[in-house]
Amino acid sequence: MQEVIQVNVLKRDDDEENKIYELESLINTAGGNTVAYVSQVVEKVNPRYYIGSGKVAEIKDLAEKLDVKTVIFDVELSASQLYNLEEKLKIHVVDWTSLILDIFAQRAHTKESRLKIKLAQLKYQLPRLNKWFSYLSRQAGGIGTRGPGETMLETDRRAVVRDIKSLERQLKDIEKTKRINRNARKNITNISLLGYTNAGKSTILNGMMHLYGQEKFVYSDDLLFATLDTSTRRLDFANTKVTLTDTVGFIDNLSAELNDSFLTTLDEIRFADMLLIVIDSSHNIEHQINAIEKAIADIETSDKDILYVFNKMDKVENELDVKLFKRDQEKIYISAKNDEDLEKLKEKIVSIIKVNYQKVTMHIPFKDGDILDYMMTNYDILNTDYDENGTNIEFEISIEDMKKYGKYIQSL
Repeated sequence: MQEVIQVNVLKRDDDEENKIYELESLINTAGGNTVAYVSQVVEKVNPRYYIGSGKVAEIKDLAEKLDVKTVIFDVELSASQLYNLEEKLKIHVVDWTSLILDIFAQRAHTKESRLKIKLAQLKYQLPRLNKWFSYLSRQAGGIGTRGPGETMLETDRRAVVRDIKSLERQLKDIEKTKRINRNARKNITNISLLGYTNAGKSTILNGMMHLYGQEKFVYSDDLLFATLDTSTRRLDFANTKVTLTDTVGFIDNLSAELNDSFLTTLDEIRFADMLLIVIDSSHNIEHQINAIEKAIADIETSDKDILYVFNKMDKVENELDVKLFKRDQEKIYISAKNDEDLEKLKEKIVSIIKVNYQKVTMHIPFKDGDILDYMMTNYDILNTDYDENGTNIEFEISIEDMKKYGKYIQSL
């Protein structure tokens, strides 16, 4: 693993322990290993180095003593700050945005996610082109240098702008296709998994797939951003069909470029009927909840059912500390690696869904075969019989469809 020095820049009221943990976790995910820790409370940003010159000297001494060639900051640095730090330290300097982009570049597996990350990288690098050659010329690969940055040294600003426009056009075309696919599943309950990165969303999805689905699993690991792609799987909960969508994990302090890219991955939740907000119960619960609720503040959620899933309860020392949160909300406490807990989660989801369903008996005339076909395709029919005029079916229908097709209802 690549050895690095990590630098945490703090405000007076920051949780230093959490910030150190978060940066170290990201470094580990990127393939690095923190061998030294440096922190500084910064009240006023030093325009030359961001941190104080004395702290820069401390980092230089550490790097020489430990023979470390990379230092990683948990803030976004300007082009001039990156340049000045590299000139002073004589080692590779990686800022927060570059670190996350590097991880994204490693984790993107679909065409859409690769395009999004390439677009974010180009937008990040565009204002830095003047300094980019000196910034990367001494590097031979490693954290913060993956993706299109490796080939940008031969490009000019106009070419980058042209590439950005091309990527934006390609992503619009992909979004059109996704919109068609969403419409195709509009009569199935669509559920989105949201959560702070490494909260266990992919583990929940894989567990549900193992118990209730037939499709392929998604990648899951104890790493931040183990999944970057938005993955949707269809599940069958007895007489309730759902789609379950895993989204990229939340994280704080995203740059404008990263935030735009990240928010596009949340488009699915605009079309969701239910949100499962997954919390890692073993680590800083309040911080996770705040990050998630802040991120979705601009998305209309009043029409959606929300279930808080407090995961990793097997790692919690005092359950009462967890149960203080969201006492007035729908919630459940589980370990996603426990099949019995996943069964409880499934039952909780179904109970919430069923509030919006009603058991009915419909009589559909033979001439309205398209209506019968719609019901047979989108619902699990409990009973079917025929008379001389049409078909009688008994099933649980959504409140929305019950209003739309009320004239066919014979009894509730």
